[in-house]
Amino acid sequence: MERDLDRKTKRLALAGQLCGATLLLTLLSLPLPSGYGYVNLGDAGVFLCACLLPGGLGALAAGVGAALADLILGWAVYAPVTLLVKGLTALLTGLTLRRAGKAALPLSLLWCLLVPLGYFLYETILLTAPVAAVNVLPNALQAAIGATLGTLVGRHLKAIIKRKD
Repeated sequence: MERDLDRKTKRLALAGQLCGATLLLTLLSLPLPSGYGYVNLGDAGVFLCACLLPGGLGALAAGVGAALADLILGWAVYAPVTLLVKGLTALLTGLTLRRAGKAALPLSLLWCLLVPLGYFLYETILLTAPVAAVNVLPNALQAAIGATLGTLVGRHLKAIIKRKD
């Protein structure tokens, strides 16, 4: 019983740390060409959450960390879609990575497509399709870079954590 409580406490602490890491990686940002939104390394944090935390907890840590950055950076209008898109990306990635083996990176790259798709749909409603289209490539590149970094680092850290347990 005590070992189970210790494991849950460690997992919750890790979720808080990864939520904070996602926030910080997202705060290091550059504006998008359209002037609406920004690019950053926050998606690496999203994929770290997917690799290191179980489904719902990983989704929560990823979504909240990224959405908090939107609020801090003055893009509150994007916070709801960020919470949803980044959380869903982490959830689906995390669920598939549990069984992925060597296919982890291709699966992460597949799920990272949710990011530009989700933001395109949201910005089409919020702005217009032509403005939203300008952001698709930067969002896709950001997501692919984040998926690659987050998955490679996350798989390595997961192996280290398993050895320590």
